[in-house]
Amino acid sequence: MKSQWKTTVSSVFLSAALLASAVPALAAEPGKPAPAQASASAPTAYKLTNDLQVEMKSVLNEKTADGTRLGAVVRMKNTSSKVVRVPEYEVRMKTKDGVELRLQASLGSPRSIQPKSQVELSYLATVDSGEGVELSELRWVDIDVYVYPKKETLQLSVPVSDLVWNGTETSEIPSASVKKWGEAFTIPSLQTPLEFKTTNISRDTVGTKTNSVVQVLVTNPSTKRQTLPNIALEGKSGLQTYDSNRAESSLALEPGEKKYIHFVIPTELNTELEALNVVTTEKYIDAQEKPVTYNVGRVHIMLPAKQADALPVHGAYAFGDAMKMDPLNELVHPNMDVSLVELHMQQNEDDAFNTAIAKFKLTNKSGGPLNVPAFATDLVSSDGYTYNGNRQGTTTLRVLPNASYVVTYSYILPASETGEGLKLALYETHGASAAAGAQASGAKSQDTKAQEAQASAAEAGASYKSLLTAYSVKLQPQPESKDELKLYPLTVKVNNWEISAMFNQQQNYNYRLKLLLDIEQEKDVLLDRTFSQLQFDMYDNGGTLINSVKSPFVGENKLQKGANVINFNADSMQLDFPVTVKVYESFVNDKGETAKRLLTTFKQ
Repeated sequence: MKSQWKTTVSSVFLSAALLASAVPALAAEPGKPAPAQASASAPTAYKLTNDLQVEMKSVLNEKTADGTRLGAVVRMKNTSSKVVRVPEYEVRMKTKDGVELRLQASLGSPRSIQPKSQVELSYLATVDSGEGVELSELRWVDIDVYVYPKKETLQLSVPVSDLVWNGTETSEIPSASVKKWGEAFTIPSLQTPLEFKTTNISRDTVGTKTNSVVQVLVTNPSTKRQTLPNIALEGKSGLQTYDSNRAESSLALEPGEKKYIHFVIPTELNTELEALNVVTTEKYIDAQEKPVTYNVGRVHIMLPAKQADALPVHGAYAFGDAMKMDPLNELVHPNMDVSLVELHMQQNEDDAFNTAIAKFKLTNKSGGPLNVPAFATDLVSSDGYTYNGNRQGTTTLRVLPNASYVVTYSYILPASETGEGLKLALYETHGASAAAGAQASGAKSQDTKAQEAQASAAEAGASYKSLLTAYSVKLQPQPESKDELKLYPLTVKVNNWEISAMFNQQQNYNYRLKLLLDIEQEKDVLLDRTFSQLQFDMYDNGGTLINSVKSPFVGENKLQKGANVINFNADSMQLDFPVTVKVYESFVNDKGETAKRLLTTFKQ
């Protein structure tokens, strides 16, 4: 009875120990040596001999075209002060129904271990089992072939059922540690103290494909410099698995330092990821000297029901407030305030979609000029769709001290979009998109670190973005007054307007619009030739476009306070009244498209 009680308690405690990867087991059963003490940040170590300890790194149970692949990677540590040979024990995997399957060691595995050091040993076998097997223990067995019948002595048995990775082609939740989205985790089996936390997942549509970019915060809580282990992410949607590309090929963190890493997961256009697997790659050399590689899951991360719900918003945004930027970002200078000053959406009469236009004010609070940050923006709808923003085609290079500058973005949304429950996200871009943004803004004197990071990403062929900030936003209503046009930082009051037609020498009629304007500009907000223009579209009585004229607020033929005349230069042999003039704010975005917002309408 005493022995049975000890067995039961040991099994329960061992399971808890493996889940926590920290707590040592109780006294061992007869024939099963007790595990050595393990630190809170390391997997449990088990005593194999007086000089050797072993700990589990990974266990594989994966169905393949040839059957079922069983594998194990263990670390073997020499605790003595002398060189110790790796024992020639037979390594077996025991199933839950009692079957023992022999594993083969990787060709070229170490045969000895230096004092106070450790080696990794890899074992693999493929068995013909279409239905699969359930694993329970990894065993080291000493076989004495010099006696008859041969004598087998169990040296160590380690429970592995809670460590098994069943591969990615299974509907079962992997046995690796399960974490919620945004929950911090470590990977003790990789012997790293680094802490990881998923912070954002964004989507970019490229043709018929979608790239989901997962942003992970890495923290070094130790007192030593740490290098990022070779980990990867797999995206899961149903039974389908999607590999990723890690944007940062290598990364080192100083004590207490925090950095982001990014994984780009290409999927089909309408794929909604449900979970993520943090995996590492194990290597094995078979008897024919052929390398075999396979992935083993370390952590299973559940995504929210809607991928867009993973966006961490600061709350409801108040127009004009300075946005809280991620302190780790290398794009927006600490002395540069970014605020949203306009967000409008309207339906396009001639097209089956809506256009939203957002204006961001950049305020330089420093005593010297600062570069215009070429950030990317997304609008995320309440039902989880992401709409990428298109920045104005060109901007100024820098913002002067104690002054502000306005940058405009346009978004294409479906006609069914109501604008309720929108979220706005700002991103720092890297790679191809970052290079394009820098070229558009002319920001050639960027921060050195950011420049090096973008160059590295571009060289690696990666294109990804890192979250700067996000808020819940509401659309602004259109102004009720038809005579007061608000296009930040300008307020244009139309005191009088008149549409007339002139009979010219060619015996044609030409239309013109007379405007009496009062123009006010926000203090310390600078305008240049890149600012929006007013676009005047004239339509005849049948709704046909007669002509379109654009008038800037800066440079030649600019609109000014007082009288202004807009000539439409549209010769017509027949006078057609009434005519209608629609007045838009318009700009050309970085795709070469003209985005516009209706401000008012004149009909005469």
